[in-house]
Amino acid sequence: MSTPVILEDLQAAFPGWCIWRSSEERLWATRNGRHLTDEEVERGLCQTVDADSVPDLAQRLRDQERLES
Repeated sequence: MSTPVILEDLQAAFPGWCIWRSSEERLWATRNGRHLTDEEVERGLCQTVDADSVPDLAQRLRDQERLES
């Protein structure tokens, strides 16, 4: 997968996440309609992740996908 460059690319690449930029210009993503179990959280999955840039958030989301599989 190529690295997303803009927020719209990021949303298209990770449709299971709601992605937005805060008023402080930080990027956030939270899972759409799915709450993690305690076991999933213990394995390192996160309900919400954040990052400073689109490529950094893309990496965090790829990391979450790897942990999920």
